[in-house]
Amino acid sequence: MASLAKEPRTSDWQIMQLTRTWIGRLFWTGAVLTFVGLLACAVLLVLLAVGDSNGATGVWGVFLVAASAWVINFVSLVALLAWRAMQETNSDNTSR
Repeated sequence: MASLAKEPRTSDWQIMQLTRTWIGRLFWTGAVLTFVGLLACAVLLVLLAVGDSNGATGVWGVFLVAASAWVINFVSLVALLAWRAMQETNSDNTSR
């Protein structure tokens, strides 16, 4: 017969540490995406200034991909921060 032993429960402290790790990862991902977006804008302006519309179209695509990834990253970061704040509020209420 199979063992019905329970999986060890992840402690609240471990969950908060993992959350903190993911917040850091999302923050730095956002910073890199911001840099890529700004770099793409600068290259786009240079290409438009020299009259290379084909190259500018390609760089515009890179900018759009970076911008959409930035938006998804930002929404994920806000959701994770809200979840963490809610968890901290719940743990404060249960500790009283």
